Amino acid sequence: MKDHLQNKPSFAPTSISRRRFMQAALAVPVLLTLSGRAFASANIHQLRGEVFINNRPASLGSRISAGNKIVVSHDGELVFSIGGDAFLLRGGTALELVGSSVISGLRLLTGSLLGAFDKRKKPAHIVTSVATIGIRGTAVYVSAEPHRLYTCTCYGETDLRIGRHRQQINANYHTAHEIVKDPTGKASDKMAGMALNSMDVIDHTDDELRMLESLVGRVPAFDRQP
Repeated sequence: MKDHLQNKPSFAPTSISRRRFMQAALAVPVLLTLSGRAFASANIHQLRGEVFINNRPASLGSRISAGNKIVVSHDGELVFSIGGDAFLLRGGTALELVGSSVISGLRLLTGSLLGAFDKRKKPAHIVTSVATIGIRGTAVYVSAEPHRLYTCTCYGETDLRIGRHRQQINANYHTAHEIVKDPTGKASDKMAGMALNSMDVIDHTDDELRMLESLVGRVPAFDRQP
């Protein structure tokens, strides 16, 4: 099985304090809904470095619940699962799980997220400051900055929304894009001044996807028998 080169992205996650995280969380709109299989709590499978849940240090025994805000230090990493979905958060990531008694959404404020999602009747969405990614039973990698976004549909189908522009992406094996401010100034109003460019695959591996899928009893699409 082929694996992609795993170079670091050309842009590093923006530094964010826990106070700024709380402020930013209030400014990002809620646009998404996860399936009924997204339970109110999650299992932490791996934790490295400093991780904070609602401003409190987390450990392997901590529980992640709907409504929690998660901050991973720049030298940290976190792997957890919620129902049939599994996630890896890189260092420098700030993520909010929107909801009260159950999970109703994901906001990626900054940093990088690799996710393996269960099949669902209605699409879930990852909301960032640049674009929204709709997903159905797929795997995606997202690295977010305030004005720049890298996203890879590792396999499955995603619906990428940039302003009023929508683009459907179908991938059998890693289709990556970068969304940045259009340097030519010719971007259409639909694209909200942003440009969508094809990119090489960076900063995530097939083995990481295998690990995430195994946590929820699956194998990646590229390892399944035809």
